[in-house]
Amino acid sequence: MKPILFKSKLLEIKEINPETKILKFSIPEGFNFTAGQYVIIAFYKEGKRILRSYSIFSAPSEIRFIETYFKIIKGGYSSNYLFNMKIGEEIEMKGPLGIFTIKESTIHKDILMISSGTGFAPFMSIVKDLIGRRFKNRMILIRGFRKEEDLCCEEELKKLSEENKNFEYYNILSQPENGNHRLIGHAQDFLEKLTPKDFKGDFYICGLKDMVFETREKLLSSGISPERIHFERYD
Repeated sequence: MKPILFKSKLLEIKEINPETKILKFSIPEGFNFTAGQYVIIAFYKEGKRILRSYSIFSAPSEIRFIETYFKIIKGGYSSNYLFNMKIGEEIEMKGPLGIFTIKESTIHKDILMISSGTGFAPFMSIVKDLIGRRFKNRMILIRGFRKEEDLCCEEELKKLSEENKNFEYYNILSQPENGNHRLIGHAQDFLEKLTPKDFKGDFYICGLKDMVFETREKLLSSGISPERIHFERYD
């Protein structure tokens, strides 16, 4: 659908850790989107309008609401405003927007997704959407976080992987509190190890630009064609 302007009410708050939340917002009747898209949220400070983009975390099938997944940024007006919102408060949005979606050329291929931090947001929407559409090809999700407390939706992902044998995911922690965590480092460090040798599908990358560009360069250096690499960066 074409992007529209609308007022959205905060319906629910889920705290992942002291710095990260998932917020559930209302949407107008008839609003729909494609997994991987985002909304722009408007904030007002001292008479100035500030626009920020947030990936839609929920799946398109969850048609009565949308969710955003974000981390508070020290000194960041927008993230602090969102973090302190109360149930029932309203905010201005515009959407859906964005082309970081599963391409028609990819829909019948295997998919490997790499994220860091809240770059996981569009992939949660994509994974749930493809599973709901009975996607039969292999889906691999590699997501990087700092510590165990940062892990988001662990139980839901575990259940999805158990119920759908074509979906698997891996958590990479850079500073785990448990020294026995199996995969320690950054998501891009494990590309070679976790990419199947026979993988012929496409790669989707989302996170901060350093991770995104490093991952892309590693893929290109390994012989992956640019047409198979899709990315979105958050800075």
